[in-house]
Amino acid sequence: MQHLAKAIFLTLIALTVFLCTFLGNEFRQRLLPNRGQTLFKFIYAPSGSGKGAYLDLTEEFEHEADNITESFNVFRAIQQDGYLLTPMSVIESAHDRLQMDGATEDEVIRNNADHLGQSQNLKVPNVVHYVYTGSGLQFTFVNYLSYRSVGRYIRPEQIFVHGDHVPTGPWWDRTVREVTDIYHVRTIPSKTAPNGKTYRFPAHVSDFMRTEILLRYGGIYLDPDVLVVKSFTPLRQYSAVMGLEAPGRLCNGIMLGVRGAPFLRLLLEQYHSYKGEEEGWAEKSVENTHKLAELYPHLIHVEEKSLDRPSWSETDLLFKQVYNWSQNYAVHLFIRLWPREKRPNGPEDVLTARTMFGQLARRIMFGSSEVKSKNLSQTIRSPNRA
Repeated sequence: MQHLAKAIFLTLIALTVFLCTFLGNEFRQRLLPNRGQTLFKFIYAPSGSGKGAYLDLTEEFEHEADNITESFNVFRAIQQDGYLLTPMSVIESAHDRLQMDGATEDEVIRNNADHLGQSQNLKVPNVVHYVYTGSGLQFTFVNYLSYRSVGRYIRPEQIFVHGDHVPTGPWWDRTVREVTDIYHVRTIPSKTAPNGKTYRFPAHVSDFMRTEILLRYGGIYLDPDVLVVKSFTPLRQYSAVMGLEAPGRLCNGIMLGVRGAPFLRLLLEQYHSYKGEEEGWAEKSVENTHKLAELYPHLIHVEEKSLDRPSWSETDLLFKQVYNWSQNYAVHLFIRLWPREKRPNGPEDVLTARTMFGQLARRIMFGSSEVKSKNLSQTIRSPNRA
């Protein structure tokens, strides 16, 4: 009887192992049906590059993973790929840098102190990428604050704006006067996924572009409504970083990665199974991304609260209340979900606002989150209200 019970027990264990393995493989195939078993052989070509040859960075990435930022120059790589790269604002003088963003020299030293101690462990290059496609987009006060926060707290070597149009408008004009080293990278985005299916939403075009850009060049990607709170240096030691916005959901509005990072290749693999009109808004960029992170946790570092909290479902904490953002690296505003008539349009709208957004905006513009006098509005009013 004991032998029979032992045999049944061992059989159940074997069956459990088999089912877990089978279901695991089945799940991987559903996420990555075309190349799920060859993810480390994934090859691709940059969108709009016009190049017939595909590029395989796998062997190079694995060979140079420890010193990839020392041997790879993002600016030069973009030039060598043949993109039209136009300087928007380039200021050589370090003194001019301090004057442009209103930071004191002591503040800059404090903000960059952690760069010195961790420089040998940093993998992600200190460059920032934005994606800006379409001619009808309005460059807003919030976008201006995003770029200003990058200049103040990340202090990147370059800011690259990828897209088919250069941003325009008074807030863009003010941005290029006050933020240094901005370059426009002319890119013609594809309207179809790698499998030929037409993208259902314009956001999916950007989702693919941002991932492909990081895979090809490495760096930091930000949505244009992300406000940086402090240096990203501690995050640059990982090969890929994303933030949790809610249980079961990673947000691709803030991403860090080294070029050729395996997790970024996994994200692009998904688009070979793009479903066209049946594709969900957040299916690949948020939901499947979280599933992949659970399957391959060794390939990505996930920040639980410091990048995308408050989330899109907690906008009242951003614009009506005060949330403790002291532990955040950045705050994603999810501005498209805020009623258009209530969105802040200039400094005069945030000088006395006792909200989280008001605090962040004042800190970015003035170096302090303290409430300001309304009299300041006479000297800093919005360019479109002057």
